[in-house]
Amino acid sequence: MKHRILPIFIPQYACPFNCIFCNQKTISGEKEEVSLDRIKRQIEQGLKINLDEEVELAYYGGNFTAIDIDFQKKLLELANSFERIKSIRISTRPDCIDEERLILLKFYNVRTIELGIQSMFDHVLNACARGHTAQHSKNAMEMIKKFGFLLGVQVMVGLPKSTPEMDIETAKILTSFSPDIARIYPTLVIEGTYLAKMYQKGEYEPLSLNETVERCSQIKSIFIEKGVNVIRVGLQPTEEINYNAKVLAGPFHPSFGELVDSEIIFRKVVERLQDQKFTKVLFIVHPKNYSKFVGQKKSNIKRFKQLFSHAEIEVLCSNEEVDKIRMITESNETVVDISRL
Repeated sequence: MKHRILPIFIPQYACPFNCIFCNQKTISGEKEEVSLDRIKRQIEQGLKINLDEEVELAYYGGNFTAIDIDFQKKLLELANSFERIKSIRISTRPDCIDEERLILLKFYNVRTIELGIQSMFDHVLNACARGHTAQHSKNAMEMIKKFGFLLGVQVMVGLPKSTPEMDIETAKILTSFSPDIARIYPTLVIEGTYLAKMYQKGEYEPLSLNETVERCSQIKSIFIEKGVNVIRVGLQPTEEINYNAKVLAGPFHPSFGELVDSEIIFRKVVERLQDQKFTKVLFIVHPKNYSKFVGQKKSNIKRFKQLFSHAEIEVLCSNEEVDKIRMITESNETVVDISRL
């Protein structure tokens, strides 16, 4: 059977700290208070579609393992009461993981635990009022893998006090703990956060869109090379997350993930071609990946033409190989594998 994740948002529920960048009720779009009745209605509604799919219920947005233990059990029991829900996924903080909590989660059929790590540098975590350390993250990741859960990690790019090198190093450190999945988020200035006050006072300057795309593309490549499945890059556009509503500043783009993939493809292609001599190159691309290959407003094609100004460039769509880009020159034919993007 097909597999689907059914997300249930419990924004900032049981959060012991108010991180400077966070306003989960804005990010998730949730306005109704957390209650079992509300969650049950949402689950029932979500199960009405795609009846041929198995479902993994995901409790997102809060610190699940910090919730009052009795209510935590009720949430887990509720999820397990639906036959089509085969497993549960939760998100939580690194400092809210211990063996007792993991034993409980295992008993109630939790399969995946996502940790909001954000950075592996303590001074960055302090600047963001995270309330935990990099060591908490290391300890939590080790325990989660030891107990046999799937491990998810969430990182943020462009946080206060961070640098490009620190963001890249964070990804490298995380891969050493063999996470199964990862999410990469750019730091956005969202209305109602302390970061918004810092921005308005001139105490924080967000990254530009181009800077963030470049940095996220490097981080995603690091995860991919180590076999980590990157399941999201950038916040999902909603009515709440757009320039006309809640985002005051920062590198928001409705197709941010595609911009990152386009950058990765550009660098892969250049790496293969830069040492070759040619006067013409033919790119053969599957229609599914055409927009990523050419880039928004054909930005990649423009960059290829600038970089290889001596050559004629042609792009041909073909349905033959969905996850490969073939490059044919007078003397050589090579392939770029994009199956893990």
